Amino acid sequence: MTDKKFNFVLLGFTRYSVEVAPIINAYAVEDFGCDGVEEFSLEEARVDEILGERAYSGGDVPESLIDEVQAATIDQDNFTYKYFFYEGDFENNSAEFVFFVKENYPELSLYTAQKDFEDWNAEWKKFYNPIFVSENLEIIPEWMALTHVNKSKTQVYIYPGMGFGTGTHETTFLCLVLFDQIQNQLNSTNTCLDFGCGSGILGIAAMKTKHLQTHFCDIDRSAMQNCTQNLVLNFEGENLHGTELIIRDRYQPKKYDLVFANILEHVLISEKPVIVDSIKKGGHLIVSGILNHQVDNIIKNYSHMEKISVATKGDWSAILFKDIS
Repeated sequence: MTDKKFNFVLLGFTRYSVEVAPIINAYAVEDFGCDGVEEFSLEEARVDEILGERAYSGGDVPESLIDEVQAATIDQDNFTYKYFFYEGDFENNSAEFVFFVKENYPELSLYTAQKDFEDWNAEWKKFYNPIFVSENLEIIPEWMALTHVNKSKTQVYIYPGMGFGTGTHETTFLCLVLFDQIQNQLNSTNTCLDFGCGSGILGIAAMKTKHLQTHFCDIDRSAMQNCTQNLVLNFEGENLHGTELIIRDRYQPKKYDLVFANILEHVLISEKPVIVDSIKKGGHLIVSGILNHQVDNIIKNYSHMEKISVATKGDWSAILFKDIS
């Protein structure tokens, strides 16, 4: 293991080209074996500059100040995404991804390098902090389990492995916010499907807060492994009868009271028949992975369902639907 390496690729976007980032992210993960994507996050010095005397030297930054930082930097000209490759033939995967970007998006700045695997945790973990959803729920990285001061009734502990990159952080948060809105309508007799589960964070939240019998489905076997790891982390020693992990190729639609689909716009459209066929009469669907300007198109494509609410954070949105068939 001491000789293990990992590759990363940095892509630089301008405010005019950043709209293609979700497309490139999807290609990176689905076609080139990318094991994680990080969005640009502000340097501490830049945060200090924006917040001045209110800058935090440690602990959790309040949501209101995070929003202020985002608002203050909305007009920034440059955005950076970092793509990690470390599983399987990672050197070839990253090389093919670099070639793809150069051929199709030559206007983007690009840098690639290789590091020792022992640096992996430092590179990966520094981008994760607890996610406070509400007084009902918060998400805690597992390495903070013993040090974090709990603020909510329920804590979900997550090891954010390759199935959970910071690029999905806002969309995951939005799904959880919408889920929190309907918690009082759910109970332990209900069922849940986490479609495109990644780390399993959404389905696990449904299990821990409302004891929903939950099935997890993803196209990526590595994501399923990460989901299993997080199930053990949260429920070790407990009876999880009824919980299932299903690779997408083997998934046959069943009916669920709640369906999460935190995936990209084009997948929400292409997988619509399967997603819709998985919702019970009167059930709820929470979708995300969509940019703000894509909301109307998703609502149009799912027009047979009632739109209950839309939640937005930064460039991303999530939609809560209800079946009215």
